[in-house]
Amino acid sequence: MIRYILVDDDPQTLERVREKIDIIAKDYALQHVKSYDSSRKAFEDINEHDFDLLIVDFDMPVYNGLELAKKVATHKKVIFLTSTINNEQKVINRLDISGFLSKPFEIEEFEAILKEKILGKVNNQKPYKKGDLVMLAISKNKNIGIYPEEIYFISSALISSGHKIIDNKKVKAEKPQSNHVHFYGKNDKIEFESIRITINDLELNLYKFGFRKINQSTLINTNYIRNIDSRNLELYYCKTPFEISNKEKTRFLENI
Repeated sequence: MIRYILVDDDPQTLERVREKIDIIAKDYALQHVKSYDSSRKAFEDINEHDFDLLIVDFDMPVYNGLELAKKVATHKKVIFLTSTINNEQKVINRLDISGFLSKPFEIEEFEAILKEKILGKVNNQKPYKKGDLVMLAISKNKNIGIYPEEIYFISSALISSGHKIIDNKKVKAEKPQSNHVHFYGKNDKIEFESIRITINDLELNLYKFGFRKINQSTLINTNYIRNIDSRNLELYYCKTPFEISNKEKTRFLENI
């Protein structure tokens, strides 16, 4: 869960930004805490334990966005709403800035910053320790428990070297059903077969454990990368070669 606060001296901007974030809130586990149209009120009211992300207008009366962020969000993620990009030079290296969003607010820009700068980096849960079981919600009534360090990659594609063990015999894997994925462990062995969940949802849930999407069908555990170039990578203890799509290449290389 990522708890966020909005601050902008224009009530209409607050409403528009909130409405757009609500569109993707469920997908990214975003929880709106409160909106403020007064920087003074925000300063007086905000408790640093109540939120994880501050989305704040850069230009406001009383306290501008930078001043307010320094007062209430020095250890939090911060995104500035700004009408000009020149402000970026004024704040670089001053705070843990996650990004700048232009007005009018574009949800695509916000979603990109979430994926690149915030997901997996908000520390509002107890630290994961190797050997801890992580529960993944597959549906309302179904969960599976995984040990992230035992999963090397996850894919909806047909993996030529993928296999499962039946009666102590190695059996070649078949392609997952439509809209399903296989979870693969060491030596390309299927640990979980035909799980109905999307690669995008898995990246959201497993981002903090080092999993990154390399194309539309595959998520890899970056802790096991053996070799990598601009388009291809290999994992330790896996025979499968992986190709990074052009669409995911820049984001992937920047976030490992």
